[in-house]
Amino acid sequence: MNNYDNSGKITFDAIVIGAGLAGSAAAMIMAREGLNVALIERGNKPGAKNYFGGAIYTHAIEEVLPGFMDLKPPFERPVTEAGFWFLSKDGMMRASVQGGKLEKEPYDAYVTLRAAFDPWWAEQAQAAGAFLIPKTTVIDFIRDDDGHGQVIGVVTDRPQGEIYAPVVIICEGVNNLLTQKLELIGRDLEPAHTALAFKQVISLSPQLVNSRFGLPDNSHGLAVSVVGDVSLGLPGMGFVYTNKGSVSVGLGVMLDVLAEYRLKPYEILERYLKHPAIAPLVEGGQLLEYGAHLIPEGGWRDMPDVYTGGVMVAGDAASMVNALHWEGTNMAMIAGKLAAETAIEAHSRGDFSAKTLSRYEDRLRERFILQDLRQYRNFSKFLEQHPEFMEVYPAFLNDALGGFFSAYGKPKRQLFQEILGALTDRRGIFKAAGDIVSMGRAVMGW
Repeated sequence: MNNYDNSGKITFDAIVIGAGLAGSAAAMIMAREGLNVALIERGNKPGAKNYFGGAIYTHAIEEVLPGFMDLKPPFERPVTEAGFWFLSKDGMMRASVQGGKLEKEPYDAYVTLRAAFDPWWAEQAQAAGAFLIPKTTVIDFIRDDDGHGQVIGVVTDRPQGEIYAPVVIICEGVNNLLTQKLELIGRDLEPAHTALAFKQVISLSPQLVNSRFGLPDNSHGLAVSVVGDVSLGLPGMGFVYTNKGSVSVGLGVMLDVLAEYRLKPYEILERYLKHPAIAPLVEGGQLLEYGAHLIPEGGWRDMPDVYTGGVMVAGDAASMVNALHWEGTNMAMIAGKLAAETAIEAHSRGDFSAKTLSRYEDRLRERFILQDLRQYRNFSKFLEQHPEFMEVYPAFLNDALGGFFSAYGKPKRQLFQEILGALTDRRGIFKAAGDIVSMGRAVMGW
């Protein structure tokens, strides 16, 4: 592949920064359409710096890579059970759904380990024709008009590391330093809008995973969010995902909370793993991995401008995360695809101005990405203002249902008076009603 022009410059039709979910999706789409694409990855290989315990959504993969199942993606288990677990200090209430729509093929989601999935995803981009450049960091941009105009390439940390292209798609992840360099966003990550997610991957035999989590066999998997005592009643949420021969257990807590209360992530995680409802699930398992990763949870309110002359931004770098649903992987893939389609359109016009690339934002607005982010724009603020959803209500649900199912031989009027009294003591009826209304408004975007 000869990428030198007549003046000796290294040139491509497009440059993608970051070989994660958004970046490889963008590179794949453009390369498939015949564009000469450079896919620049800072890590030793794609996925080397991504730490994630979660699910990948098949609707997004299929949209970018039709027929992907024939290529044997490195999934762990399909998600056939999902929901919430509500922890009190000594108990747990489960609210999960299994079977039904979740068990109909093709499955909607698979539990996945990014260290395995991202290299495979990048391989599909390479198979389409993209040129992967690993171990390379983009440190600046090349602009026309003496450094004050439209982006026409990037500067890397390699010797003679200037690479030219008329369009650049930034998929750099949560640490969006390049996005800030272009002044598409005027501030660094805000601790109140950024979570530190930390987890352990604990080895268990597939048979133990199945028996402890009530799964019929290895073709069934569980993905749940855990609320309540997991985060000491502070803003945060835990998770449990079943892999083939291991379990991913962890939680995310906002950075400002960690700083304010001087909390140590590994101590919170150890406390979580010793909870009486969690400890039996991982007993006897061997620690395979421990790690942490930042998650941008500000959503709509923290989004940068997603385009400018010669540039578009996708994925975590654009704060495309829906914290309530732990939804971000599909947003990244679809956003990468939409950015690629915009780049292809720009090539067909021979125009890479901000006006042309604004079609990217139009495409995002037409899809669930901007629609959902806007709808949930007040949810993070709601949780900040209503910490009782992290402590009071999970404990109340456990006590109320525990009382309901142990009220044998007790007058039931007395039972319901005790339940009502427990809520009144903790929060008060009118305050509880107000909390429910406030949550409804935050979720519906009113």
